[in-house]
Amino acid sequence: MPMGDAVSVKRWLSEAELDHQLKAADSGKRARRLGFIKNLYRGDSVTEAIVREGRSESTGYRWLHRWNDGGLDALLPDYGGGRPPKLSESEQEVFLKRIASQQPVSTETVKSILQTEFDVEYATTYLPRKLEEMGLTYRPPARESVDQQEVLEGIEWDEKTPVDSTRRHPYDGQSSRHKAGWVIAE
Repeated sequence: MPMGDAVSVKRWLSEAELDHQLKAADSGKRARRLGFIKNLYRGDSVTEAIVREGRSESTGYRWLHRWNDGGLDALLPDYGGGRPPKLSESEQEVFLKRIASQQPVSTETVKSILQTEFDVEYATTYLPRKLEEMGLTYRPPARESVDQQEVLEGIEWDEKTPVDSTRRHPYDGQSSRHKAGWVIAE
């Protein structure tokens, strides 16, 4: 049907029900499409109604035909559930137990575990986001605070002869520092 022809809107919902659906809309896509239908209910042409929603005229006619063919369910996009996860829920539990027994775990170790035990590989840029979704957090290495006076005392101030080593550098004994790596969030 050419776009210039008038297409009437089928009233699947009353205006009150449409208002209720519009107020309960949880996404911008849903609100835009319902707003478009509400504009049509109020007497706007397809062109006027779709311009208010910031879309093209062809999109307006496509939305209208979908609404007329199947109502609200046909108007809203169906993403079909998306792609299945690479790790099943049971595999995720096994993976998290393995991480818990070794934490903190470096990113390279995580990659190795995923590859060898589960035959799964995530992109380097995506892996941290995926680990955070699983409930892990990255713990950076602890920074040791050093008293400036300690550093000054550790330096041997002798302008005549160069000093090889003071052997009192504050960063020499770092046994109290914790390792960096992925840990299970608490």
